[in-house]
Amino acid sequence: MNGLTLIITISAIVVVFIIIAETIIAKRKNIKLYTLSDSIVNLSCGMLERTFNFFYAILFLIATNYIYENIAPYQIPVNVFTGIAAILIFDFLAYWHHRLSHEINFLWAAHIVHHQSEELNLTTVFRVSFFAVINRSAFFILMPIMGFDAYTILLCGVTLGLYQLFTHSRLIGKLGFLEIFMTTPSHHRVHHGRNEKYKDHNYGHIFIFWDKLFGTFTPEEEEPEYGTTAGFESGNAFNAQFFYWKNLFTRASRTKSWKNKVKVFVKGPAWTPDDVPHLPNEFKVDENGNRIHHQIKVDKELGAYILINILITFGIFIGMLKGIGNKNTTLIGVLENPYVLAVVAIILLSVFSLGQVIEQRKPSAYIDALRLAMLSLAAVFIFNDIAISSWLMPIMFTISGVMALWLIRLKKTNKMNVNAMN
Repeated sequence: MNGLTLIITISAIVVVFIIIAETIIAKRKNIKLYTLSDSIVNLSCGMLERTFNFFYAILFLIATNYIYENIAPYQIPVNVFTGIAAILIFDFLAYWHHRLSHEINFLWAAHIVHHQSEELNLTTVFRVSFFAVINRSAFFILMPIMGFDAYTILLCGVTLGLYQLFTHSRLIGKLGFLEIFMTTPSHHRVHHGRNEKYKDHNYGHIFIFWDKLFGTFTPEEEEPEYGTTAGFESGNAFNAQFFYWKNLFTRASRTKSWKNKVKVFVKGPAWTPDDVPHLPNEFKVDENGNRIHHQIKVDKELGAYILINILITFGIFIGMLKGIGNKNTTLIGVLENPYVLAVVAIILLSVFSLGQVIEQRKPSAYIDALRLAMLSLAAVFIFNDIAISSWLMPIMFTISGVMALWLIRLKKTNKMNVNAMN
């Protein structure tokens, strides 16, 4: 096992442990943090984003190294003091990327994915768009221009990412003097609120003093209502990724002015052309006009099936890291690698298929049967060149067979059509 795979595997185990611990603590406090459908979408979005990033990161790394070695006027030495400076600058750039992602529609189209959930828990950290990978690189490419090397930039990114696990907690209250300069869970809960007084505040990732400096800070007075003002009601990660893009292109196509067609993408989310209203809200209301909290009801047995299969998909996702780490890591090498391409195909099909199963759409059983068949075939490409393939591949075939029998049972007992969605 190479170093990258080991780090990712250990990180995954730690994250799973923390999520389990958070669930246990929340249950003891009688706080409901997780719903199955929401958590699966969060994790699925994370796998889509990371899968895309494995390809894009190669290009970014090449660009970073080239700029650092050939364009940067000065190469900053690596030590404790420059490391602290790098974290501050990285977080400053992250603040402005984050803030502009709320103020410019084509950036918001990527960032809205992170705000769609009406829950807030550790899995929300992973609910991000793969479009955001491109957007944020336009900001962080400034780091090598300043003279920071690729390793330092990577370390800053990992630090910021791990810190997000802390700030997305609903179980941690206010933290005294840390509230003055650090972004705390209380601060970040505000950021996820759709309440009018909370909207578009507290963009800081690690340090909150950026918000205080630039006038975007507000304290938490009561726990916010989470999600977006327009709502989002889907259990499919692909829908989450493209939902607001569809909104933008729809409004741009309906307005008559070419100037307004451009403005739809560069103005803020509140703006729309005079001749095109905002599209209808996604959320539902009760008889009193109050917004109904979105939740897809899933039968317990179906939920167990979905959970086990998303964990299998996550295991394959870890396998992709191993494949990229052990093979040729140039972009052309990765794209020509059947091992990697087979894994990517399985991940994409699994995310789409399990989204269909969560929403209990009519063709979901047939799509998932195709996924299981492809999983068996892909096992030949994924595991045929490792030492334990002689017993690992039969296990994969057995798992696929058991899942197929389980799928047939769910279909026969009509547990895949609880919501009867079309």
